[in-house]
Amino acid sequence: MQLLIQSGELGPTWFHVALRALVLLSKAEQGSLLKSQYIAGALGAEPSYVRKILAALSKAEIVATFGGRDGGYALAKAPGKITVGEVYRVLGSSHSTPFWSVPSTGTEPFISLLISKAEQQFQSFLDDYSIEEVIKQGSLFSQPE
Repeated sequence: MQLLIQSGELGPTWFHVALRALVLLSKAEQGSLLKSQYIAGALGAEPSYVRKILAALSKAEIVATFGGRDGGYALAKAPGKITVGEVYRVLGSSHSTPFWSVPSTGTEPFISLLISKAEQQFQSFLDDYSIEEVIKQGSLFSQPE
């Protein structure tokens, strides 16, 4: 964990924007909705990009979307019920290269197995954490104001 904190990496943009948006939504007052413009501003992201991510999370029933002038976004379930792994699977797209599509050196099937097992372990690790846990653990690293 310490190495990750020292490296400063947040991972793919879609992943950290989604997680941070869910944190913002979980911190919103009960019954209040957040507009995509507000979320985007707080995250330093483009509103259209945030809306695209929230639309995918809404389709997966992680986020609730309310249209209209007074509409916005809210969590569709408790932060403790949303795992980081679930968010990753909803938004992650596989840009993998099938081993049969490249010139063979004879090692491609094994390399494919290594990548597959690493991805399984990575997703299993992410499943150990909920958005609620991200908030709790994140507060341990917050700078006092």
